[in-house]
Amino acid sequence: MEHAPPRNPVVIILDMARGYGWEPGGLGYDMVARVRRLKDASHAAGVPVIHVHSLRRPSDHVPNPRMLVGTDNLDVIPELLPIDDDTIIYKRYLSGFSHNDLDYTLRTMGCDATIICGASTDNTVLWTSADAFQNRYRVIIPEDCTMVHREGEVPAHQTIALSIIRKVLDGEVLPLEEVIAKYLRPR
Repeated sequence: MEHAPPRNPVVIILDMARGYGWEPGGLGYDMVARVRRLKDASHAAGVPVIHVHSLRRPSDHVPNPRMLVGTDNLDVIPELLPIDDDTIIYKRYLSGFSHNDLDYTLRTMGCDATIICGASTDNTVLWTSADAFQNRYRVIIPEDCTMVHREGEVPAHQTIALSIIRKVLDGEVLPLEEVIAKYLRPR
């Protein structure tokens, strides 16, 4: 289905915080530069950027609670700083919309389309895309700014998740440079 151009897109960067292990030379680190390019293009186009990542409390009793409140694991990775003009929202479970005010924030911004990137495609990106779709936002994915961020996962997980976003959620899945050319032209 062909869509009218969005009037007010917003970029959502998922799970790009220190606690997720984004280290030079580490798994998926090459994606960080592409996410930075997306962020910079967003700012040049006057498009808001929202960082969304998990927050855990000791009382949550979850296994492997590395995203604990009060730790620097909640900080956005240095490669995506500064964040002065960006918004940070914490999610409590898989979706970026999980138990927080992301929907309210998008609505007050007049958002009609979400450009979603980050990790993991078959987890947080997919769940966030589904919630964005159900909340009536258009879903746009720069495919080379997403990845399955778990050691040893099969490449098919990425392909299947992006296929679900395309076919079930009517999302647009494009290479980063096409997303920039189509939706993030400098103002």
